[in-house]
Amino acid sequence: MSLTKLSHGHSLQFPSIILVLHVLDEADRLLNDDFEKAIDEILSVIPRERKTYLFSATMTKKVRKLQRACLRNPVKIEVASKYSTVDTLKQQYRFVPAKYKECYLVYILTELSGSTTMVFTRTCDATRLLALLLRNLGLRAIPISGHMSQAKRLGALNKFKAGECNMLICTDVASRGLDIPSVDMVINYDIPSNSKVRLASF
Repeated sequence: MSLTKLSHGHSLQFPSIILVLHVLDEADRLLNDDFEKAIDEILSVIPRERKTYLFSATMTKKVRKLQRACLRNPVKIEVASKYSTVDTLKQQYRFVPAKYKECYLVYILTELSGSTTMVFTRTCDATRLLALLLRNLGLRAIPISGHMSQAKRLGALNKFKAGECNMLICTDVASRGLDIPSVDMVINYDIPSNSKVRLASF
């Protein structure tokens, strides 16, 4: 059963198996609003006698909380390389009154309509509503978030990569681990809680 189904209230049932390894990849993202309850439920039913591997690109307070909840006598391995962005990445910011946020975003996307763009929002609802707004204005936008099934997320991603849609409206679920060859512009429509999370792929 997927985390998406668990996060929508489906009950968790495990067959009678022996769990040897428990792997949590992208742990900093698993503890967002989409998956936190599902993770708690999984941890409550799996055997305590197991080996758990927890991987994270950033060490946040939530990751430390998860570490305390699911690890006993943990061994920490940290990559020593300093965090950096690629040389070709140009970053800019704009101060815009909140009430004009949508208008300014539409202006930017319209002016650069031929570009491939990823727009990051903080919540799944914001992603869905923003994609709907942009599509109603004739822009080729498609959402991707943790509330979508894996099949729908992959479908949206494939449309973006194939050029059927040139605007991907997404939550942090799309910030790492996706194979996107080239993106012209990334817009943080909402300020990220951790800036390194969204820059990790660029």
